[in-house]
Amino acid sequence: MKVTVVSKDPPGGRCTLYMGYARVIAEGCGGEVEIVYPPTGGEIEPPALLVDGRLIAPADGLILSPVDVHLGLTGTGYPDVLALLEGAEARFMEGCGG
Repeated sequence: MKVTVVSKDPPGGRCTLYMGYARVIAEGCGGEVEIVYPPTGGEIEPPALLVDGRLIAPADGLILSPVDVHLGLTGTGYPDVLALLEGAEARFMEGCGG
């Protein structure tokens, strides 16, 4: 499994959060993380998260939540990592002072 983070360079808040999600997914599912920095106007604008080439879209159209990522993995045969994704989000928020 490959988890791809489409990131700005340098990464901002959402990019950093998505990198945390990617690490959790890869560790929980035995996959690898790839970070790409596309040019402006590319096919997929950052920030974005892809699992095995499949884009996981935020339900609110703005920012991926742990539930969005969990639902994006549902039915793919990967283990349930919702609690770990929520932990990654909590660590991110603590680091932001939020």
